[in-house]
Amino acid sequence: MKFVSTMALGVALALGGAAIVGVAPAVAKEKAEKPAKAKSYNLSKPVREAVAAAQAALAKGDAATAQASVSTALAAATTPDDKYVASSVQYEIAAKSNDQAKISDAVDGMLASGVAPADQQVQLYAVQGKLAYNAKNMAKSEQALQQAVTLGTTDPDVYALLVEAKARAGKPAEAITMLETSIAKQKAAGQKVPSEWYGRGIAIAYGAKLPNETERLTQAWLADYPASNNWRDSLITYRDLHKLDADYNLDLMRLMRTAKALKGERDYSEYAEAVYLKYPGEGKSVLDEGVAAGMVKLTAGSNFKFMSDQAGGRVAADKADLASASKAAKASATGKSAAATADSYLGYGDYASAIDLYNVALQKGGVDANTINTRLGMALAKAGRKDEAKAAFAKITGPRASLAKYWMIYLDAPAAA
Repeated sequence: MKFVSTMALGVALALGGAAIVGVAPAVAKEKAEKPAKAKSYNLSKPVREAVAAAQAALAKGDAATAQASVSTALAAATTPDDKYVASSVQYEIAAKSNDQAKISDAVDGMLASGVAPADQQVQLYAVQGKLAYNAKNMAKSEQALQQAVTLGTTDPDVYALLVEAKARAGKPAEAITMLETSIAKQKAAGQKVPSEWYGRGIAIAYGAKLPNETERLTQAWLADYPASNNWRDSLITYRDLHKLDADYNLDLMRLMRTAKALKGERDYSEYAEAVYLKYPGEGKSVLDEGVAAGMVKLTAGSNFKFMSDQAGGRVAADKADLASASKAAKASATGKSAAATADSYLGYGDYASAIDLYNVALQKGGVDANTINTRLGMALAKAGRKDEAKAAFAKITGPRASLAKYWMIYLDAPAAA
């Protein structure tokens, strides 16, 4: 499906997709920013001597001797201080050559010693989680990154990678919860949330068939990044995860059209087929827009040409009937004819007449108020009456409340090219 290709595959995964290299310098930077208080360690004689030899060799650039000496220190280590210091020196040596396996062992050793300084532990757990992720050990990665979060990390990359670790460990709901926590923290700090975060979260939620989570993330994404392509992906994804009746699907496509999110022959064909007979004015204008956009060709014998000719041939008579239909609708005992006539006016872009008749339909009753308020909100939005449109959308309950929310997001953040 197009959503998967444009979102899941096309997105540069800022949520941990890139390989993690240079872990040692990153930790060194963290340490430089938050220097730990000097602490004395009580080392056993064998460990003290081996560590001293390793550090001396490291200072001379003799990596082989340094490694041999630190291996001796690690083997002789029996106390927490012994294990922490020997592992710290192992870390220094491994960092010189960026030996990921030895860096991982060293970090594990420092944490397992139980005496790593409190201000260092959050960085150590973050590195442990990143290294485990690279090694495809998702259980270890998730546990370590979660601990870094628990200890108060402010690094958004840790949250992002934890999202990915949970997703790959088969915990999509937990991954989305963590992502939304990270988004909230990012916004609370006054920082813009990367579009890729939303993209990855939507891909996770969509892949796991989590409709509520997908809806929340697409709506948050559109509020921050209201590009027309994003509108299309969001609304198509919403539709794929819900069973929409024909009227609801048509109203969703009307929002897609408004957001300039109709793409390709399939979108225009589906829309036109839904309206060209019942609302010929709307059908003709949709097809004309498709032609102007270069996405529809009225080739002789094609379905597009047939629909365009059928709709075009009905427009004059249909428009001529609207005045009398409007008068009859206002005299009717129920609001059904008023709603139907308002729909026709909406298709012709006569929003003032549509608004008038939708209100008549609501007053007379006998119609589905949620459907009428949806279309009243559309007409008001297209007429530039934003506050009134929001008021109409706010009255909608049930399944259509989701579509109403997308419309209200559009009113505040119109689609960008």
